[in-house]
Amino acid sequence: MPLLALGINHKTAPIAMRERVAFTSGQLLEANRQLRGLAHVEGAVILSTCNRTELYCDMKEVAAGEVLDWLSQYHQLDLDELQRCTYLYWDQEAVRH
Repeated sequence: MPLLALGINHKTAPIAMRERVAFTSGQLLEANRQLRGLAHVEGAVILSTCNRTELYCDMKEVAAGEVLDWLSQYHQLDLDELQRCTYLYWDQEAVRH
């Protein structure tokens, strides 16, 4: 199963965007439940700090678009704007990251 690391950080996005993508502690459980409920996501972890938000997903198949779409919808962000700020790593690159 592919491993995906999808994120946004201080190197890829201004603080205004990072603030919009951040998850509060009160949002994490429900957000993680929703993320795990996506068709191609087997398991997931959300990491959200003041400098970065990262989603680590055990995928049933390569489908990063589904995760990115979910993130943009969850935070009510324009998909193209969000996509310009994100980075993706797969499998061993995700582990190294």
